[in-house]
Amino acid sequence: MSLRTVLTRVYTFSAAHRLHSRHLDEGANRQVYDKCNNLYGHGHDYTLEVSVAGNPHPLTGFVLPLRDLDQAVHKILARLDYRYLDKEVEYFTSVISTGENIIGYLWDELQRQLPPNMLYHLKLWETNNNYFEIGKEL
Repeated sequence: MSLRTVLTRVYTFSAAHRLHSRHLDEGANRQVYDKCNNLYGHGHDYTLEVSVAGNPHPLTGFVLPLRDLDQAVHKILARLDYRYLDKEVEYFTSVISTGENIIGYLWDELQRQLPPNMLYHLKLWETNNNYFEIGKEL
């Protein structure tokens, strides 16, 4: 078993959404999504923890320079920050903007931006009591 170092950095963004399935009628949507199905949507101040893993570079000592990680993450978060996800982010016009789907979107987008096999784990805080995780097995 080879050891790898994990670097975790924290980011924040704000976004609005409405949990609503076009495959359910209005009553079923209200029953499934409750207050999150509000016709006018609702917002969250999200906290995203991004973890990358690898071996520290022999010359710099970094797993990944913070500048590089920040650039990759900010490029993606700029598409979400202060947006109504279901109306302004193309992906969520056809995918329900649940926390599970938002973190899956972030994972896929970060995989494209970061060096291969470097993305390790994401944790997305939606509220103080509610978060979602996705990542490689520990």
